This record gives sequence, C-alpha cells and structure tokens, in this order.
Amino acid sequence: MQVILYKRHKAACPHKHDKTHRRCRCSVWLEWNAGGKQTRKSAKTFSWEFAQEKARAIEQAHLDAELGRGPAPSEAKRVDAAIALFMDSKRGEDLAENTLYKHTLTLKRLQAFCDHEGIFFVSAITLSHLTTWRATWTFESPLAKRNNQERVKSFFKFCTDAGIIPVNPTAQLSSVQVKADESQKVRPFEPKEYKAVLATVAKSGLQPRNQARVKACMQLQRWSGLSLVDALCLSKDELQHAAGKFRVRTKRRKTGVAINNVIPLWLGKELLRVKNGNPHFVFITGEATTKGAVSTMDKMYRQVFRTAGIAGTSHMFRHTFSVELLKAGVDIRKVSKALGHSSVTITERYYAKWNKAQQDILDDDRARAF
Repeated sequence: MQVILYKRHKAACPHKHDKTHRRCRCSVWLEWNAGGKQTRKSAKTFSWEFAQEKARAIEQAHLDAELGRGPAPSEAKRVDAAIALFMDSKRGEDLAENTLYKHTLTLKRLQAFCDHEGIFFVSAITLSHLTTWRATWTFESPLAKRNNQERVKSFFKFCTDAGIIPVNPTAQLSSVQVKADESQKVRPFEPKEYKAVLATVAKSGLQPRNQARVKACMQLQRWSGLSLVDALCLSKDELQHAAGKFRVRTKRRKTGVAINNVIPLWLGKELLRVKNGNPHFVFITGEATTKGAVSTMDKMYRQVFRTAGIAGTSHMFRHTFSVELLKAGVDIRKVSKALGHSSVTITERYYAKWNKAQQDILDDDRARAF
C-alpha cells in the first residue's frame, strides 16, 4: 500500500494548478487505498517533509498488520470503525440522548488524539498512549476528568469483550482521585438571587414570547425539581390537573425513574398559558431536536443570568428545589423520590449537609448521650 501526497491549494495560490508544488503554504493531503477503501485526509501541515513522515507511518502500520506484526488487515479494526460499533451498541441500550452525546464527545477526543499520533488501529493504542493523552485533559474538576476516563474505559472494555483487541489497555490506567467534597459542589439560589433572576427576565432583551417561556421553565424547575431537559420535554399529558391541584407526572430521561410532584396552582395555570404552537408539549415546538431545544433554552437562561449579574446555571433551580425541601425538614428519602434519584445514597452524596431532619435527630441523640 502506498500513500500519495498532494497539495490542496487555496484559491488565491499562484500554484493551484500544480498539486505537487511543495514551496507554498497550502495544506498537504494524504490519499491511500486499503482493503478497497479509498481514504483522503489532511496531513494538517503545509510542510511536505513532515507530511512524508506521516505517510511513511501510515504505510508502516498497514505493513506491520499484513506481515503478522499486528492483526491481519481483514481483521484489524480501525479506531473510527470501533468507535462507530461501540456507539451502535450504546444506542441499542436506549440510553438518554445526553448520555450518548457525552460518549460521542469523549470518543471524538480519542479519535483526535489518535489522528495526531498517527494511530490507525485500536490494537495499537497502549497504556502509554492513554497516559500521555490523559495528561493533556483540561477539565474544570477532577470529577469531570474521572467521568471522561470512565467513558474511555467503557469503550476499551467493549473492544476487549467484542474481540477487537486482545488486552484492555485501560486495565492498568490509574484512577482519577476525587476529593469527597468535589461531588458536593452544589449551590442553590439564595432567595434574593432567585427573585432577582425572575425579575431580570423582563429586562434581558429576550423576545416577549421567549420571556414567558423562560420564566415559566425556570419556575417549573424550581417547584418540581426537574432538570432542564425534563422540564423542556414535559408533555401536556404529564401536566395533570385534578382535585384542585396541578402535578407533574413524568419519567426522568436520564434514568427512567418516575416523578410525581405536586406544583403550585398558580404555576400550573401559567404553564398552560405558554404558547409554543405544539398541541402535545408545554415548551418544545417539535421543530428542533431535543439537544437543539435544550441548547437554545440554555443560551436564553445564560442571557438572563448575565443581565442579572449572577453566576447561575439551569441545574441550580433543581438544587434550590432540593435544598429548600430539606431546610424545611422534609425527610431526605422523600426528597430523593421527588428528584427521581435511583437511590437515596445519590441524594445524600449531594445534599447531606442541608439535611435538617437528620441533623435534628443527631442533635437529640447527642443531647441524650450528654
């Protein structure tokens, strides 16, 4: 197999009719045919000499596979093909869109690293490669870094189980240490902040129709504990009105756990007044994907937060719902159920320090011990 180099000239380049001209600053591209598949990709350089080194590396990788120094070409699985197979497997598990998106994003990072290092087959990825790659990660917190690593490990475990690679290179990858309080960086809105955010919606520069939608969605999150995606995807059938009460009866898109929460009467009426042109949903119009709708609403939220001068996120409304219940003395097991958590352990991990009822019991027990 031979890799052919050529220049893809810019429109203004005086040498645009000569694909082999080496002295201009236009990109060098690589082209080869392996197993009947034609591949063209940028060498990501204008240096012909550097592109030649990449070409030789590609030729060597395929030669090694052909001569038995790696899997046979017919059996070798390219990184992009293995990623595609893994994502097909994940889609078959009926995971939430947000979870699939996170897997996709992580594996795009892996693909970019492999492209940069000239790694074409999954079997060529070693522990050394992964350690080097991990050192370049720039996540905001150790928790995010750990979650990204877990998705990487999930991919390589799949490749091992599927027989794509004989040994899992992540088996000896060291753990990412997360301090206990990293998982507890929960900040609810203070009462004054929450009022300020709602008051700012009308001054945020959003269109009047969007102002009404944003304010209603924020209040729905605050009083029902729904995440942004669950609030946006709420159907009109899931907003139920009976016996003088409104309730939200739905399932979390992330976990499938049922939620059945009463909301204030005034909020139920406000949600019914939201205009979106869709007879089935409260907020989404049906013209965009769920991911697109969430992205659009999140941008409008952030516009409101900027105008208010508050460092807020959509999830802080969910935190406010949880914390205010706990501060009022509601049992954490009931709060866990209202949030749609699959286990009260998850709720305790994030909200234990606001658990007034538990603290009161502890104080009474200690007082009796004294």
